[in-house]
Amino acid sequence: MSEEKNPTKDTKTKAEAPKEAPEEAPKEAPKAEEKPAKKEGKKSHKGAIITWSIIGGILAVGGITAAIVIPIVLSQVDYKESYAIAKELKSPMNDFYYDYDDCVDVVDDADDDWYSTSTFSSYVSDCKDALKSNTIELVKKLGESSGVSRDTEVKLAYDKFRGEFDKAIKSVDGDLNSKLDTYDSWHKFIYNAVDMSFYSHGASDINTYANYAINSGNDTLKAFGEQWKEKALAVASAYKSYDDCNSGCSSLYSDYSSKRNELDDWVEDNLPKVTEVLPLSFEDNAWEIDDAWDDLYSIIEFKYTKDSVGDSSSADIDKILEMLK
Repeated sequence: MSEEKNPTKDTKTKAEAPKEAPEEAPKEAPKAEEKPAKKEGKKSHKGAIITWSIIGGILAVGGITAAIVIPIVLSQVDYKESYAIAKELKSPMNDFYYDYDDCVDVVDDADDDWYSTSTFSSYVSDCKDALKSNTIELVKKLGESSGVSRDTEVKLAYDKFRGEFDKAIKSVDGDLNSKLDTYDSWHKFIYNAVDMSFYSHGASDINTYANYAINSGNDTLKAFGEQWKEKALAVASAYKSYDDCNSGCSSLYSDYSSKRNELDDWVEDNLPKVTEVLPLSFEDNAWEIDDAWDDLYSIIEFKYTKDSVGDSSSADIDKILEMLK
């Protein structure tokens, strides 16, 4: 850019020389009027005007340049950053797709004694893996990246994905893992204790099973476990007395049966549901999340590749995309 010329300096027109006057008799020259000396430190205004004019011109040019350059810089989209984060997220999101359904199963089956403790514990473990905090942080970081936040098309795809993803993580907080552990403990209690056979289980087993509820981390479940333990030990003692009897045992059997029926009725009336005392909720939308993620990843990958290779043909871009897979 060529520099602007300095503002035109003020010029003074020299006075024309006076014509010669007719000769006159010499007169005494008037006494020259003495001028006061200039004060020290006083500068010429002419130089200051020129200097400030130059500075003003430079600032004007700089302002115009900034007005052009700054919007260009701010509008640049860094797809490389977004693509790097998306690649880092690809494996966690694949795991999320396969593991997140188990979060739904945790809630659906926590109060059901149909599933074994090992199966249910695997649901809990997979759910924890699906909802790892670093996966959630990467999803947020992707949304803040240049290629997403400054490209309308990519932003729309991200918002669709994020909407589905947020439904899935609405129960995620700092206590999620401890809540899942409570669900796991309670299911162990439900599976082992509720329909326990007193023919093959004694006091030692009762103490073990009761502790699943007592040590679950929830006060309601703990209180129930303590009461169940007391009643179950009474049933076990009655059964042992009957089992040790050799003759005339009908009264002992009646006592055992009475206590067993009393326990069963009490459990039926008072058994809490962990899903009610410690609610967890997971949206059953793994398919929707996976579809939205695939669309988002594809568009980020395409934008990054296109931005990297410039004006290459779509066929060339397709080849590059195939190589990146």
